[in-house]
Amino acid sequence: MNRRLPAVENALHPAAGFTLVELVIVITLTGVVVVLASVMVGNQMLGYVDTARRAGLMAKADLALQHIARDLRGAAPYSIRIAGGTALEWVPIQNWGRYRKLPDASEDAALDFSRPDAQFEVLFGSAMPAIASGMQLVIGNTDAAGIDGINLYGDVSSGTLVPAGSNVITPTSVAVGSSGNSITLTPAFQFALASLASRFYLVNGAASYVCTAGAVTRYTGYPLQKTQPVNGAGVPLSTASSALLLDGVSSCQFGYTALDSTYGVVSVQLQLQDGTETVNMTRMITIENRP
Repeated sequence: MNRRLPAVENALHPAAGFTLVELVIVITLTGVVVVLASVMVGNQMLGYVDTARRAGLMAKADLALQHIARDLRGAAPYSIRIAGGTALEWVPIQNWGRYRKLPDASEDAALDFSRPDAQFEVLFGSAMPAIASGMQLVIGNTDAAGIDGINLYGDVSSGTLVPAGSNVITPTSVAVGSSGNSITLTPAFQFALASLASRFYLVNGAASYVCTAGAVTRYTGYPLQKTQPVNGAGVPLSTASSALLLDGVSSCQFGYTALDSTYGVVSVQLQLQDGTETVNMTRMITIENRP
């Protein structure tokens, strides 16, 4: 019988496989590819996360600026004031209308600026509104901030703002003139200055935005003060209604520039930070000061 030797058979049919050197080379190349791929994908993921974080900060800042703009556009004329660049105060208008400027057949129809007047006819854009307890009436407010008698931040016992407390503002429905609506003041009150557009405003306290401790906080419903309040931990802000408008604030700056006798511009600059991401946003808000 003719048989092949095992050695000869193994030589003719060698065993399949890799040498140790080949395995090391393959593992090394695979590791290099994995590292390169992970770096590329990782950078893309980090870029996406950073972009999303930046977009989130910009959206927060933009929303806060929209809230501020909406509030300020409903402010009583010449009621916006800034303290230290980090506190912004205004007096929100609850409602407004026009008073009768010229007399008619009724003695109580027109608002008399020469003496204390107890009743005058008014015209609202809609039906006569309910006047809540504590509301005050503003007529003829000027830009002379804090000056008694002609600015609502001045002495509230005379001049442009009907005082709170014992003085009561009540609406009445009487058959006077063409509108049939009038406002009664108890006791009678003499306004210092007339409005160029015969406008009056109903207000019920002041409001503020204060930037401190990395946040912007909104305070509302506190009595008007001759000196602008800036400390959230002190009266009157500590007893006012408060709400967080914005957090993550690394810097903020409020400013006001009067353009002419009827218009002004409020500037709001915000810097927000989240980790390594920082965004800056500025908004210019046009304010109408038409008394």
